[in-house]
Parts: sequence; C-alpha cells; structure tokens
Amino acid sequence: MVRSLESLHEEYTARNPKSLAQWERSRATMPAGVIKGAYMRSPFPFYVDHSDGCRLTDIDDNVVIDFGSHHSAMILGHTHPDVTAAVQGEIERGLGLGNPTDLEAEISEELVCRFPSIDKVRFTNSGTESSLHAARLIRAKTGRPKIAKFEGAYHGSHDGLEHSISPPMDDAGPADSPATVPANPGVAPTSEDLVVMLPYNDPESVELILREHKDEVAGVFYDGKPGMLDVPDEFTHFVRDITAELGMYMVMDEVVSYRVGRAGYQGLAGVEPDLTIFGKIVGGGMPVGAFGGGNELMDLMDNSEGAPVLAPSGTFSGNNFTLAAGLATIRALTDEVYDHLNSIGSRLAMKLGPVFDDAGVPNQVLAVGSVVNVYLTDKPARDYRSFRNHDTALFERISLAVHLKGYSLGVPPMAMMLSSPMTNEDIDGLVDALGEALSEED
Repeated sequence: MVRSLESLHEEYTARNPKSLAQWERSRATMPAGVIKGAYMRSPFPFYVDHSDGCRLTDIDDNVVIDFGSHHSAMILGHTHPDVTAAVQGEIERGLGLGNPTDLEAEISEELVCRFPSIDKVRFTNSGTESSLHAARLIRAKTGRPKIAKFEGAYHGSHDGLEHSISPPMDDAGPADSPATVPANPGVAPTSEDLVVMLPYNDPESVELILREHKDEVAGVFYDGKPGMLDVPDEFTHFVRDITAELGMYMVMDEVVSYRVGRAGYQGLAGVEPDLTIFGKIVGGGMPVGAFGGGNELMDLMDNSEGAPVLAPSGTFSGNNFTLAAGLATIRALTDEVYDHLNSIGSRLAMKLGPVFDDAGVPNQVLAVGSVVNVYLTDKPARDYRSFRNHDTALFERISLAVHLKGYSLGVPPMAMMLSSPMTNEDIDGLVDALGEALSEED
C-alpha cells in the first residue's frame, strides 16, 4: 500500500533536476533554502515557472493541478483575466502612492455589502496584522487584558495569539480545560498569562472557563474551521450567545473560511460576530489583511477630528495593487461561482471516502464548499486532540505519490482548497490518482 518514501524520493529527484539545483543554491542564503517554512517539502520544493487556471508548471516542465491554491488564497485560480487586468491597470497609476485611491472605498463597500456584521473596514498587509490589531481594539474598548481562543486554532504569528496551535499532549493539560502553551520558544513567556484556552465542541467547559474569566477576557477569537473540523453550526451560535451574555466581543477569523460563501462562514452559520478578520482571498493573490466590524469598535480608529484611541499603521497597507486584485476577486465571486465550487467540492468529498475505504486506510472526510479535508484516522475530527492520530507519515507518501501523477495537494493533514477553474474531470482525475497511489507498491 503506497510506495516507500525512498522510492518516491528517487523518482521525484530524477524528474526535478532543475528544482533540486535551485534549492541547493537557495540553501546558501535562506534557512532550509525557502523564503518561508511552509514551502519546504520532502525531499525538496518544486519551483514554479508559470501558472494558468488551476495548473502550475515547474522549472522542469512538470505540470500539476494545484489543490493547495496558494494556502487557499487563489479561489479563482491563477492568472484570472479580471484580476490580471486589474493589477496591470494599476501599473499606469504607479507604485507606492502614499495617499488614498478610489479603490479603498470600492472594496470596503463590497465587504460591507456582503457582511451584515460589518459597518466599516480597515486594511493591513496580512491576516497576522489584522488579528493583532483586532485584539488591541477589543482590549482598548473593554479595558480587559486577556483574549480567549480555541485550542488548535491559528490566528497569526504574534505573541498575543500564537499559543496552543499544535501543543504536545504532555503540555496540553486536560481536554476540558486546555493549558495555554506557547507555539514556539520565541513567544514571550509572559504572553501566555494573557491568553485563555478553550476546547472546541464542549459548550459546558467553554461556558465554565469564560464565566471564570468574565472580568478579564476582552473577547473570544473564533475560527469555525468549516471543512477542517467537524464543528456544528450550533456550537458557533453558542459561542456567539455566551460572548454576548458575558459582554465579551466575538472576533471571527474568516481568513480561510471566506471562501465557503459570499458572506463567509458566518453567512452560512447565520451568526453576526462583532469583528471579522480577513486575509488571503480579499487580496486576490497579493499580500493582504483586513478587519471589520460595527461602528462602536471601528470608530476607535477615527482620527478625522483628533487623535484616535488606536492608530494601526503600515506603509503598504491597502496599497493599490492589492486592492485592485482583491476588488476584482470579490466581484468575480458570484453566486454562480460559489455554486460551481460547492458542486465540485461535494463531488470530491463524496468520492474520497470510498477510495480510502477500498484501500483499508482509516479516514475521516470533512468538507464545506470548496474546502475538503481527509484525516487518516478512525476518530472523528471534532477538535485538535481527535486528529492527533492522523497518520502523517502515510500522508507524506500519498502526497508525493499523487504529485508525481500530476496533482499537488495542500498542507497536511490533507487540505484541498478548490478553485473555480477546476472541472469535474479534474476532481475525478485526483480521485483516480489517489486510488492508484494507494494500490501501488515498490
């Protein structure tokens, strides 16, 4: 069942000599030879030469269908004509304008129109920056020092929230009262005292913990993880209700989940958070972050009549290239596009389970819209701890095997982020490739 890693590495290396040479060159000037850790793959990365739709062509002329979609950002695929034209049009306007453009109002109006929970929007350069500013905003409004988040959720790389993302079980504490564990040794040791950890899918424990800290917690950061965890909408409604009851702000992270519907996951679930964090899709492939909410919070940043309570800043925040790409992307995300994404997502989810079942591989398939995941475990993926037994070694072999067959998967566990250029034939091709990979041996 699935070729050995040694055999797969041998074929991959033989087919990618230029990528190997590029990686060896890059190792001299970059840690691991990559600009960010997520690009490192075993045995080495493949380097992209060009892209078209849902396909990537590497520098060795190998073509793969991209099921990672640039960490979910490329929902319209690569080189979408509307997005490309919008960015090219900004070249004439110029780089680094240092002043507002008409694009700011246009893209803000699009988001306000689509999200009933949002009155105003601010743009940043990344989802990380957006979550940092959102945390500061709710602390400033409430005067409370602590933030609550859920174990296993990632809200960016900053000390205020980079805790208990994938904590070792020896440090994680009891399931109903998770410990706050810094994600890495570089996180300030004092920051863990300001983060309250919550368990997914355990409303009784969440309520108990929040009531215990009700005078200290400014708000709860929440990612419903549609298609990544089996979190029912009822739990999301519970989080909304308990935060409102306790006078805490609910901050919904839609950096990834905006791709599941016109109003993101909150639209599907039927909840209205106090703040929403964006990234990825709203930049159309360019560096981006944004956050938006009601006037009572957002107006804390209004400096039109004097000094604001908060003044988030960033030289390239809301630059015209990012906003042009983001605006073109959002406008292209019509109901018809979402219908297509939902259709191919359902098709993939329906076919994946039987492929793994036939191979005797334990699996849990989760899907919402264009987000499809497979956990190689027999335990339902209801929280971080339940998929700790995911077979990462087998996933690595499967991922490399299907890559050699022309299909590039997302990051583990087995995240597949679909894009609008994909067809039923692309979906069926991946399923067939998985079936072949699971049946091949050395």
